[in-house]
Amino acid sequence: MILLAALLVAFLVALLVGGKVSRLAALPVRLPSLALLGFGLQVYLLYWPDATAPALFSPHTIILIASYLLLLIFVWINRRLPGMFIIGLGLLMNLTVMVANGGYMPITPEAVTRVGHEYELQTTEPGARLRNTKDVLLPREQTNLWFLSDIFVAPRPFPIPSVFSPGDVVVALGAAVLLIVAMRRPEAPPAQS
Repeated sequence: MILLAALLVAFLVALLVGGKVSRLAALPVRLPSLALLGFGLQVYLLYWPDATAPALFSPHTIILIASYLLLLIFVWINRRLPGMFIIGLGLLMNLTVMVANGGYMPITPEAVTRVGHEYELQTTEPGARLRNTKDVLLPREQTNLWFLSDIFVAPRPFPIPSVFSPGDVVVALGAAVLLIVAMRRPEAPPAQS
C-alpha cells in the first residue's frame, strides 16, 4: 500500500509542477512483460494458500523469489531510467531479508495487532504465514536482519492500515522519482517534413 500512496502523491506533485500524463506514454520502458510477470506471480501467490512454516525451497518460496529476480532483471534492463537504481535497491533489500528468513517477509505479532490484521493469522505460532500476504509471523528476536523486515506501521486513521519495510519505502521513493521525472520530461519536437 505504501507504493500506491507514494505513486498517488508523486502523480499529484508532478501535475502541480507542470507535468503531463501524456508524457508517460513516451517513457522508453524495455521489456515491461518482465515486470508484469514478476508482479503477476506475486499476486497469484497471495491467493495460493500455503499456511506451512517457511521453507526456502518450497514451491511457494521458489516462485516468490523468482518473481523478485524477474523484477530485478527488469530494473537492470531499464537502469538508465530515472529512479530505477533506487527501485532496484529497495527490491534487493526486500529479497535479502526474505531469503534470510526462509523466503517470506518477516512481520512481528505486535505489528499485525497494531494494524488490526489479526484475522489474517491462521495461528500465532512463530513461522506461521499470514493469509493473502507475503508475510511470515516472527518475533523480533527470531528475525534475521530485523531492520530490513516489515517494521514500519501505518495504523488507523491511515485509510488502509498497513505494515511495510525499509525496502518498500525505497521502492516507493524510486517509483516516485521515475513518475515525476517522466511526467516533467520535455516532449520531443514534432518531426519536420
